[in-house]
Amino acid sequence: MDKKVRSIKNSIKDISSEVLNGENYSRNDFARSILNYPAMMVPSVQEPIIEKLSHAIEGEVSLLDPFMGASNTLVTGMKYGMNVFGQDINPLSILLSQVKTSFYQVDELIDAEERLVNGINSDKSNKIEITFVNIDKWFTKSIQIELSKIYRTICKEQSLKIRKFFWVVLAETIRLTSNDRTSTFKMHMRPIEEINTRLISAIKTFTIVSKKNIKNISDFISVLTLSGNIKRGKYIKKADVVWGDSLSGIKTKKKFNLLVTSPPYGDNQTTVTYGQFSYLPLQWIPVSDIDDNIDLDYLRTTQEIDYRSLGGQIKGNIKDIEEQMFEKSQTLKKFITQFDNAERKKAEKVTRFIYELDCSIDKMLPKMKDNSFLAWTIGNRNVNKQVVRNDLILSELFFSKKIELFTGLERDILSKRMPGRNNFSNTMSKESILIFKKN
Repeated sequence: MDKKVRSIKNSIKDISSEVLNGENYSRNDFARSILNYPAMMVPSVQEPIIEKLSHAIEGEVSLLDPFMGASNTLVTGMKYGMNVFGQDINPLSILLSQVKTSFYQVDELIDAEERLVNGINSDKSNKIEITFVNIDKWFTKSIQIELSKIYRTICKEQSLKIRKFFWVVLAETIRLTSNDRTSTFKMHMRPIEEINTRLISAIKTFTIVSKKNIKNISDFISVLTLSGNIKRGKYIKKADVVWGDSLSGIKTKKKFNLLVTSPPYGDNQTTVTYGQFSYLPLQWIPVSDIDDNIDLDYLRTTQEIDYRSLGGQIKGNIKDIEEQMFEKSQTLKKFITQFDNAERKKAEKVTRFIYELDCSIDKMLPKMKDNSFLAWTIGNRNVNKQVVRNDLILSELFFSKKIELFTGLERDILSKRMPGRNNFSNTMSKESILIFKKN
């Protein structure tokens, strides 16, 4: 290992626990507040790692996040003037990331907001524009009417770029005004008594969120401008966002020298239910305004996106899958084989998840240049009251591909939006940040 790389390795190891844990991280910064998305990566944690790794890379840095979620990784990369590319299976993630990585003139957003609010307030129709199964469960009639006014007004906006921005505003408005509780990611209806006594207006909420998001975008543009990353009204490098399932492949011909990501932990159907979180907002947002390439029938059920995520569905012969994966990971083998037949059946979902995670890594590695770095944030979880060591398993998967661990860190989950009332063990209070190097 050369002196420069060794120095960078040591500097990563020296990152303070205060920084790693996000103790002084503001929840109101531009990267986080545009939409309160589940389990977002904390920018204050990512920034020092991305910055330090970039110093170990020769030439221009190109960053990949194959599970981009709220795209905080891409936003951080843009702060440092990197080429960034992200993809995700969730259409709401795509929309949010498109907005975050686009350059907006603040004046055009202020003008558009005034125009939209005037249009909404002058709309006297009580027609409800959207219908779906159980709509009355999730929205009161008055909220449905107000959301329809907002929907109609956004649809009339000529600029697609502007529409995208306000669809994100609408998504947050829906989160705040639906009958769904916001304390978990799973869809749970509020108590009837609370719904009946709740004084809330979708139009007022939309207006408040609009102003807040314009400020967030303005702050981000200021950061990019001050760092010299905005020239002639656009970002100086490439920022690409695409819809795609990383299990099927990374949808670009480009190659990268830095990968920073946090994959699902294998609990998308039980704990961090991205799909359930996204289901209600996506009912009100036309897919044609997000990406014409999306072919996922994501509104078929509330769990469709989670079902299509890594390990979300049963496919392939479990014996064949076990044989393959046990060869690569002794930790996985030890975990699975400790159970009797009934418990082992329940634990099969772990093997299936790890198998699909392994397959997705095989899709990513050809996109990574020689001497590139791959930083993975991953947490352990409980299945059958036993800890699944996702961190050790991931290291073994990479080792099987002749890629060794460069360095690793551990952080306490303090500032990451995780479910407060789900059945989490203490293992989910921590995450590992594992950095690999492709020699």
